[in-house]
Amino acid sequence: MIALINAKATSWHRRLPLAIMAIGASLEGRFPYVILDGNVDPDLQGTLHSQIIQNNIRFVGFSVMPGIQLAHSIHLSKYVRAQFPEVKIIWGGYFPTLHTETVLSSGYVDYAIRDQGDTSFVQLIECLITGGDESSIVGIAYNDGSIRYTQKQQLLDPNSLHRLPYESVSVAKYIEPTYLGSRTINYHSSVGCPFLCGFCAVAASYSARWKGLSAGTILEDILWLRDRYNINAVEFHDNNFFTAEHRTRDFSDGMAGKGISWWGEGRPDTLLSYDDATWRSMKRGGCKMIFFGAESSSQTVLDLMDKGGTQTPDTVLSLAQLMRAYGIVPEFSFVLGTPTANVDADLDRDFRYIRRIKKINPDSEIILYVYSPVHFEQADLFKAAQAHTFAYPTKLDDWLLPQWQLHDLRKNPVTPWLTPRHITRIKNFERVLNARFPTNSDLKLTAVHRKLLKALGSWRYALSLFGASYEVALALRLLRYRQPEIEGF
Repeated sequence: MIALINAKATSWHRRLPLAIMAIGASLEGRFPYVILDGNVDPDLQGTLHSQIIQNNIRFVGFSVMPGIQLAHSIHLSKYVRAQFPEVKIIWGGYFPTLHTETVLSSGYVDYAIRDQGDTSFVQLIECLITGGDESSIVGIAYNDGSIRYTQKQQLLDPNSLHRLPYESVSVAKYIEPTYLGSRTINYHSSVGCPFLCGFCAVAASYSARWKGLSAGTILEDILWLRDRYNINAVEFHDNNFFTAEHRTRDFSDGMAGKGISWWGEGRPDTLLSYDDATWRSMKRGGCKMIFFGAESSSQTVLDLMDKGGTQTPDTVLSLAQLMRAYGIVPEFSFVLGTPTANVDADLDRDFRYIRRIKKINPDSEIILYVYSPVHFEQADLFKAAQAHTFAYPTKLDDWLLPQWQLHDLRKNPVTPWLTPRHITRIKNFERVLNARFPTNSDLKLTAVHRKLLKALGSWRYALSLFGASYEVALALRLLRYRQPEIEGF
């Protein structure tokens, strides 16, 4: 039997573990499996221990993202290796894809899935059971004394894959209230992204490849989820939901009048090029909010990031105005603190630019990240980080050090070119911005809370006095203010 593990990745929001559910779909009818999720199970280690003994688990597969989930995956993998050395441990996801040698040199991970695991995982299980040739399996890596990489896998068409086994998890545990609706669920309708942004793990993993489910399949699935689980909102966790305009319009047309609100992620230049008819269809079809990577106010920095396409700083300003007219809320994220010649000047310009966005469309949500390098060797941005002596740990256990656990949270990463003063400047601006414009995504904020925050932040924001904002920091802490994130709400 096989255990598929979604190690704890968040302390505040639960989402369906779609990645390992997809692996489960490929195992259906072939090998028995169980899905274990640390986001809903407070004693995942104990549950896994019991499952290994009771169900004779021979293989444990982990989906591993950087950050909190990485640390928990390391601890669990080391535990399994120590307690059950005969069990094979397999990692998939962004982290083992981008840090394969570090993972396989650890001594407690046997195989890494470096591409989509929908077919390679089940082929690997078959190979390990029958004693076949693992080198013939595409998209994996293993250590037999040296690190071996098999042939890269072609991008799989999601329309050809098995439907997700929702019965393999307790779906009710993952339906939560969000800004979108009182019963929100997450869904994945495509894989990859057609762009090569230099700070993005998706670009590094998929190399500008993208394929999506048909609009009809998405609509069928969403309406089935509505009828089966009484949902009224959907977060599309695609890396680029809006890649194909015709797909977006066809889906939106089908969603009109269905009583479901939805959110997705897209590129500013892609959405700005959409026809007005598509925007009207999206509005009728329940689109309530869209996440965008605005990234920077500087064309020079955008070029360093390899944003590609036609995105410019003016693109985002025009999009903010357009979305105000349609009543769809834009979320604009910024990647601050890139390795440039003058970080302070870049921050000054970005802060002024964000203020312009809020003036054009006050409903715009602003999300600030600090650049944390992604292992993307071809990217100019990563090369610039390396030129500033940035380097990843070469031992997997070193990712458990406090500074590396914080690195991929994108708030205080290990970036040699940034000083504590730069990080403080970003945090101070963010605090005042959040007080002046409290997010609608934090559902626990009452009208009184919002009024208090605005009173504390308005005068500072108007005078651009962001430093020493201790009273704002205290209020945000007491209210346990939660800003929106790329993953949702």
